[in-house]
Amino acid sequence: MAADALSIIPGAVLRNLSDKLYEKRKNAALEIEGIVKQLATFGEHEKISAVISLLTNDFTYSPQANHRKQGGLIGLAAVTVGLTSEAAQHLEQIVPPVLTSFLDQDSRVRYYACEALYNIAKVVRGDFIIYFNKIFDALCKLSADSDANVQSAAHLLDKLVKV
Repeated sequence: MAADALSIIPGAVLRNLSDKLYEKRKNAALEIEGIVKQLATFGEHEKISAVISLLTNDFTYSPQANHRKQGGLIGLAAVTVGLTSEAAQHLEQIVPPVLTSFLDQDSRVRYYACEALYNIAKVVRGDFIIYFNKIFDALCKLSADSDANVQSAAHLLDKLVKV
């Protein structure tokens, strides 16, 4: 399945997704969003699942540098935005790696996990409810995070979840 995703997402986009510069990661995520939007238009959900698996396994769960994990989180949020109304059917693949990232030792990864989940929640709204208990638990822990930026991001996510 990952080989299929490698043929869908250009190598340059994947390289930029793990770049140290945020702008390059952001632009790569925008490209992924556009690719996923096209795939969704044609009902190519197996290919979308392959892209999500690639982002999860090769980026979000990567033992390599943390900017690679951050790129994976941005990428998962971009997939959700690209899917729009069809995102709910892929939440089982998208949300768990983001929740796992809340436990990362690097505060920047935790911050990007909050940001990613915020963007995912904005797209899926009510479909998000099945993860409420896990998200609530994570938000309780993140509100006491040692990093002020993580606390702030968790607070914004908390406000969105309560709406």
